[in-house]
Amino acid sequence: MSLPDLPESAGPPDLPDRKETEARRMLAGPYPLVPPDLAARAADRGRRLLAHRTLRHRLGWLLALLALAALCWLVMDRPWLPPPAHTTPPVEGW
Repeated sequence: MSLPDLPESAGPPDLPDRKETEARRMLAGPYPLVPPDLAARAADRGRRLLAHRTLRHRLGWLLALLALAALCWLVMDRPWLPPPAHTTPPVEGW
């Protein structure tokens, strides 16, 4: 048992498709004016975005390097341990 073939649009066949009519009207109508400095503004914005992205990447790498250096210092120096005694305590009870 197969389903009957349905038409493309769900509306009656004698009415034009509203979306297609609206799209044709927009394409045939007057085009909006493009600002003359649009390309220059887009290029400036692109340069700014690229500069900010580069700065963020460099700061991220610097932060990672500083974290690695701090971890190495903690492993080598062990600042949580008490400093070693330079003199021996007196011996009592002999």
